[in-house]
Amino acid sequence: MYLEHFQFRSQPFSEHAAATALWQDTRMKEGLARLEFLLKMGELGLVTGPSGVGKSALIKRLLSRLTPQQCETVYCHLTHLPSSGLLKLIATQLGEAPKRGKDRLYGQILERAQRSEGTLLLIFDEAHLLTSESLTDLRLLISSALEVGPPLKILLVGQESLRGTIKRAQHADLLNRVSVRYQLRPLSKEQTAQYVDFQISQAGGDGKIFGAEVKDLLHDFTGGLPRAINNLAIACLLQATALNVARVDEDVFRQAAGEFQL
Repeated sequence: MYLEHFQFRSQPFSEHAAATALWQDTRMKEGLARLEFLLKMGELGLVTGPSGVGKSALIKRLLSRLTPQQCETVYCHLTHLPSSGLLKLIATQLGEAPKRGKDRLYGQILERAQRSEGTLLLIFDEAHLLTSESLTDLRLLISSALEVGPPLKILLVGQESLRGTIKRAQHADLLNRVSVRYQLRPLSKEQTAQYVDFQISQAGGDGKIFGAEVKDLLHDFTGGLPRAINNLAIACLLQATALNVARVDEDVFRQAAGEFQL
């Protein structure tokens, strides 16, 4: 196992690292600043980026900073959206038994928001999967919250297509509610090298395992997407372990990358 081979204390390039162990680059710092503004002043936030770029890591960072007194958060992963609809999902995630009828559901959610100790933040991950009807439901929920008064915020997190969907004419009113927009971009070549160094250091490894030329290859092959970097870097470590070598050089990288493409 490569953990023993490289004498790592922990798993490098893990998708399940604690928020405090996540690498924080300038992209993350800027994203956090915008999301903190949303909680203080905004109504609706929009975070977009390609799959694997680090959107979930950004949200994990945000949630780690919040206390229950500041904000009650409800996280909805929309790959599991039931056919019964978005409003019922929100009510269920809030610990409520969903009422029948949209008007009653709006009222139920707003009443629950009133009982929150702080701001109620609804986070919708994979929001590019939202239907036109669900986006309309969110617009009406925000409008109702502004009229009634509970501190309700909504954050939509999804792939790039989400921006195009919200720009459609039928969602103009929702677009006008967006107070924070942030597009999370892939890592640059320099950031990729820093990211790899951070991951190895966090695991207690030797900083020379990946040479500078291999870090460049990692960036070129993955396009700077952290999830793809993680997967390919682990493949490189496995290949180096199989060959019983202490460094990932270009030959090891190319062997690992060849299998990675299968």
